[in-house]
Amino acid sequence: QLFDSLSGGEKTRVNLARLILEDTDILLLDEPTNHLDLHATEWLEEYLSKFRGTVLAISHDRYFLDRVIQRAVEIQDGKAEFYSGNYSFYAVEKLRRYEERMKQYEKEQAKIAQLEKSAEQLRVWAFSGMDKTFKRAKSMEKRIARMQTTDKPRADKKLKIKFSEREFHGDEVLILDGLSKSFGERVLFNDVELLVTGGERIGIIGDNGTGKSTLIKIIMNEEYADKGHIHKGPTVKSAYLPQVVEFDNPERNLYDTMLYSEKCTPQQARDRLAAFGFTGEDVFKPVSALSGGERSRLRLCMLMRDEINLLVLDEPTNHLDISSREWIEEAVEDYKEALLFVSHDRYFIQQFATRIWAIEDGKVIDFEGGFNAYKEYRARQEALQQTAKAVEKKKEKAPKKKNAGSREKQLGKLERDIQKAEDAIAEIDALLEEYASDYEKLMELGVRKEEAEAVLEDLYERWEELAEE
Repeated sequence: QLFDSLSGGEKTRVNLARLILEDTDILLLDEPTNHLDLHATEWLEEYLSKFRGTVLAISHDRYFLDRVIQRAVEIQDGKAEFYSGNYSFYAVEKLRRYEERMKQYEKEQAKIAQLEKSAEQLRVWAFSGMDKTFKRAKSMEKRIARMQTTDKPRADKKLKIKFSEREFHGDEVLILDGLSKSFGERVLFNDVELLVTGGERIGIIGDNGTGKSTLIKIIMNEEYADKGHIHKGPTVKSAYLPQVVEFDNPERNLYDTMLYSEKCTPQQARDRLAAFGFTGEDVFKPVSALSGGERSRLRLCMLMRDEINLLVLDEPTNHLDISSREWIEEAVEDYKEALLFVSHDRYFIQQFATRIWAIEDGKVIDFEGGFNAYKEYRARQEALQQTAKAVEKKKEKAPKKKNAGSREKQLGKLERDIQKAEDAIAEIDALLEEYASDYEKLMELGVRKEEAEAVLEDLYERWEELAEE
């Protein structure tokens, strides 16, 4: 394939492969996880953890930073500050340093205020005829001027805004009824049956090219399904932030875009833009001059005006710096209605998804639980599959026993193993009744029971084979 025909994620993977083949001592990575899917990102983290050279990475992926870096350098106001740890250490240490500097600053300001008050009093006495106090006042003022004071520490500016919610009435926000979509011979997903109810928070995950954004576009009527229907509840009002944000007139400035699109007053336009970090002369920049993150922020500024009860986000944290990601997370945290989002940002998925739709091999796996629980579930499934393959391989290689006495011994051992397996399943059944109201425990027990039943089934088959012999 021509390199230009590849997607952003595919281009990143090719470039990473090229760097690895160069057998370099130093890797310089600028946002390496942008456009990578979860599998590719986890592979890169594993590779970097074993890389013997030096890695210097710019990244806004907090999960990646936590797993890969040993030291952080923050550049702010033209200065670099060093932190000897990963991202989690940096976040805690930065707050500690800010509080320490603020205490020092306040202490110095209190001392200066006290000295200035004393100098002012000495001047008053000097004007009253006490000439000696004038020299003391001048000396004190020089002392104040010579004092080495700490600059007032600056906290990161927070954007204060939240989504306007509309109360949802009814049981069903969204129904996906027999949904199928293909491009040529490539099947993205087939016969998908899913239901979304009020207040659910669903994260859509999967490798690049599996159809996550296509599914979102079908839901938002920007793409058509080959088969099946989408039904929205009668009181549902949705807002949609696409992966690639476009505007009808990109040469129009931000201020005019707000006036024309939102039909608001000039003051309302300035106030809302300021709430989203667009102040001063920035509001007169053309939309075409904005970065990807700034465009997302402007689109959100326009979305948040309407009352909504279904919020649909396609890669909402792409191109955003960490403070902007934290801001959108605060806005989503406050939003209590239905949320449907596509993301490769594991930090974001873990924080918000209470249900996972994983698209793979033309199917949508519907998992009731958070991201970490889903990863544990997948790890157990993969371990189970590997065990099953190993057992199958062992069965193929195992020489057939010809001795009848040996077979009888094996039969006796198998019967004891079968009894143990049946007892284990009975114990799990008892626990299922005991934890009937604990959803997470039920999920774990369900997986254990599946594994135990698979072992029992294998024992039965081996017993039947020996019994026939």
